Amino acid sequence: MAFTHSEIDAIISELDQHVSENLNPSAAQIRSLLANDLGGPLQFVNFLAFHNIAQYKSSDDSPSVSGEEAYNRYGMVAIQHVTEGGGKLFALNTVEQTLIGADDEWHQIIIVQYPSVEVFIDMLRSPRYQAALHHRDAGLKATKLIVSRPLLA
Repeated sequence: MAFTHSEIDAIISELDQHVSENLNPSAAQIRSLLANDLGGPLQFVNFLAFHNIAQYKSSDDSPSVSGEEAYNRYGMVAIQHVTEGGGKLFALNTVEQTLIGADDEWHQIIIVQYPSVEVFIDMLRSPRYQAALHHRDAGLKATKLIVSRPLLA
């Protein structure tokens, strides 16, 4: 499904109200994702680096949990949205070492398959998903998200 320019602007405006700067796609990245009308299925490859201790903004939110545990609280909500939309958790991996390239400090790589960009955007717009974002933000030190298309079934 192709989005119109006004639909894209409305989605970006809505998402801007619920995001933290370093851990979310920019408006330009969302605009590109929606304008490209990629079709599906698509696999989103998430590179995750966790804080040792979750960095909650309020001490009421479980200040003594690990970053990974905080992220997992978010992940339980996110994966429920993925599966409800017809997607699936394709891979959940612990990073053992970097063999080629810069020695980045990633702890996990998660690959999530979505049947379409629309399912991904629906998740981002969900109030239940947005309510869990503070766990993700508290848990993650850094992240990188790459959209890919599976070539083999």
